[in-house]
Amino acid sequence: MSFIEIYFNSALRNTVEIENNSASIGRASYNPIQIDNKGVSLLHAVITRQDKEWFIEDLNSTNGTYLNGVKVLGKQRIKFGDTISICKHDLKFASERSRAGPVANAYQSDDSDRTVMLGNNPAGAGAGVAAAGQANTSNCYLLVHGEKRNINKLLLNKDSYAIGNSKASDIRVGGWFTPKLVAEISRIGNNFYLLPRKSSLIKLNGQSLHTQSKLNNDDSIIIKKLLLKFVEE
Repeated sequence: MSFIEIYFNSALRNTVEIENNSASIGRASYNPIQIDNKGVSLLHAVITRQDKEWFIEDLNSTNGTYLNGVKVLGKQRIKFGDTISICKHDLKFASERSRAGPVANAYQSDDSDRTVMLGNNPAGAGAGVAAAGQANTSNCYLLVHGEKRNINKLLLNKDSYAIGNSKASDIRVGGWFTPKLVAEISRIGNNFYLLPRKSSLIKLNGQSLHTQSKLNNDDSIIIKKLLLKFVEE
């Protein structure tokens, strides 16, 4: 079985199973993988299976399709773990359904013909994926539990994340007396590290954290009522 996980701003929005060895991607409602965004063409790209291998092909879209940060030209082979970027969305090619269900996100179909032209490299130079020559850490993510923040799976595809009560935080932590910045997660080389800014509020695997610590698969981070589980595939 093969699936496409659809992320917007790093948060998992939907998971779609690819059936019948092919699935088109686009803004129109007839696409099995629908992305309701004006920068996405009505029929933007297609994923197909041939001789047990999978391929992505851009269908002359307005803003292009990117595979692991590189623009797709012609038909290109994809493998599990690859990330396809279309405008502000990242589509992760997976062999199984995500452990976390999608957040509530009712797509409102927009089948109008007009597609908005974005700036150069609309996928943000592979926003959410490593550029050519960089280590690919796009298969790391956080499972989020404990607070209703409309996110339950966060793909770690940036160099840094802020955790706290600020509206600008990547992960919000509630509470009147919660500092604006409680902790930071940063990518250094090929690994992610957790840096406490308010040690009294943070526990890593049940232990209070006072210094920067490398995150390993299945690590648990507790910040007040918020539970974050670090997963590396």
